[in-house]
Amino acid sequence: MNNIISKTILFYFLVVFNLVSKNKEIEITATSMEWKKEESIAIATGDAKAIQGTTILYANKIIVFFDKEKDFNSIKKLDASGNVKFIRENQIATGNNAVYFVENEKIFIKGNVTLQREDSMMLGDELSIDLKTSSSKLTSKNNEKVRAKYNTDRVD
Repeated sequence: MNNIISKTILFYFLVVFNLVSKNKEIEITATSMEWKKEESIAIATGDAKAIQGTTILYANKIIVFFDKEKDFNSIKKLDASGNVKFIRENQIATGNNAVYFVENEKIFIKGNVTLQREDSMMLGDELSIDLKTSSSKLTSKNNEKVRAKYNTDRVD
C-alpha cells in the first residue's frame, strides 16, 4: 500500500510540478488528475491548464501523452478538449479541441476557432500554428469562408 502511495505521489510531483520536455518545464494543473501507466498517459480534468514558459493551454480536459521509452519524464503531446484557449505572446486562440505536439512545437485547434492578434480577429474551423516560425494557417469546412476583421485605425 505504501509503495502505491509513494508511486502516486511521485507521478503527481512529476506531472504537476516539474515535467521536463526538451529542456522546457511544463506545469499541468487541474481539479483532478488520473495516471494510466500502462497507456503512458495522465488525464487532467476540470479547469485543466498546461503552462510552458509564456505559453498557456486551458481546457476542460487535457490528456498528457508521455514518451513510453522515458517513463513519465518526457511529454510527446497534449490533447485538449472542451473550451480550449491557447495563449502565446500577442495571440489568443480558442476552439473546441486542440492537439499540441511538444517536440516539434506545433498546435492544431479545431471547431469554432477564433484567433486574436493585437487588433485583428480571424474566424474559421481549423487552425494550425507552428510555434517555431510563428506562422499559422486558418481554414474552414464545407465551402465556407474564413473571416478576418482588422482595425485599421490603430496609431502607434
